[in-house]
Amino acid sequence: TKNGEERERMAAAMFGATSRVAVRSRGPLLIECAHKKGSGSTKNGRDSNSKRLGVKVYGGQHVTPGGIIVRQRGTKFYPGENVGIGKDYTLYAKCEGVVAFEYKTKRNRQYVTVKSLPEDDEGKTPTMLAQQKEKSGGDLTRKEKNLLKYAELGRPGSRQY
Repeated sequence: TKNGEERERMAAAMFGATSRVAVRSRGPLLIECAHKKGSGSTKNGRDSNSKRLGVKVYGGQHVTPGGIIVRQRGTKFYPGENVGIGKDYTLYAKCEGVVAFEYKTKRNRQYVTVKSLPEDDEGKTPTMLAQQKEKSGGDLTRKEKNLLKYAELGRPGSRQY
């Protein structure tokens, strides 16, 4: 085309007659806009379920045999007297009693112990005392009612270790 030949002449004048620069003719300038948004990937959008870790029974509270005291990852708390440890480091009570958190010397570790209940009434547990009170027709507290309910269901409070 006429326009293309003119461009070739101008290029030859600029770069010297010996160099041959091919300049192609361009059509009219077209500008196009995107009409769809590019869908990129996202790096978010994942979340795990909560594991519900932590202390379940605090110091000074009553615990029944097999009751979970602490759920943990690793040994933040160590098992002490009357406390067992599961394969996932869960601490549980081996007997009925009151939970206590103690620091032992040397390694500054925190131990969880269960102090067994005082053996009044010929060594009867609170569950046995609640059963006796129910038979005699006395008014039961909410705690005693729960002990009886769990004993009937065969829950951890009624197990013997």
